[in-house]
Amino acid sequence: MKFKLFFYFTVFLFIFSVQCFSQSYLQLSLSDDEDFSVVFDNNELSSGNVAEFDNIAAGDHYLKVIKEGPNVPAQADVVFDGKIKIPSGYDVYAVIDEYNTFNIYKKKKFGYNRYILNQDFIRRCGEKHGVKEYYNNLNDECKYKAIRPDDYKDLKGSIGNRNFESSNMDILKTAIDNNYFSSEQIRELLAFFSFEDNKLQIAKYAYKKVCDKNNFFKVYDAFNFDSSITELKNYISGK
Repeated sequence: MKFKLFFYFTVFLFIFSVQCFSQSYLQLSLSDDEDFSVVFDNNELSSGNVAEFDNIAAGDHYLKVIKEGPNVPAQADVVFDGKIKIPSGYDVYAVIDEYNTFNIYKKKKFGYNRYILNQDFIRRCGEKHGVKEYYNNLNDECKYKAIRPDDYKDLKGSIGNRNFESSNMDILKTAIDNNYFSSEQIRELLAFFSFEDNKLQIAKYAYKKVCDKNNFFKVYDAFNFDSSITELKNYISGK
């Protein structure tokens, strides 16, 4: 009996590990964060500023991306139409860049920091303590789009271990270029900076990559002077 239980448990672990490492996930957005519709193989998704495809097979897939704009018919603004190659066993984060090129900018082990829907329950591959709480603390606009929890933790650790704000600004700008953040996360990151001008520069730089812009007012709490808040508001409004 013990042997049978051990055998079944071993088979379960094998199937679970094969599932985790043979499947892939794709998250797609545009470099300007505009809305788009997409055709992936034979599946068509309605418009939004991010598209997700889970449990997909590795290899070649057909992708068509149609950017939506107020002055251009959607069907006339195809920004990508062709074959893409998805690696096996990864969460793949890609963007259609300003040159209309499909560009993979990040890969993580499949499901490492992401919930995976499996029939009528949710399980995870490589779950870390605190990950569920991390996503629960994000609002709907930022769930599964904002920077992954391990990357965010590493970013804060990297900034906290350096004394020069100029170096920290370079590190944070690089992270902003490659990830989305919630307004609350930007407010928290600004606390690592002492100089008001540096905070203001980072806040302006980060605004384009904030996934909940309607909550950006939270960032104002990071500033000591009303003049900084006014300048940031003017920047956002285009004045």
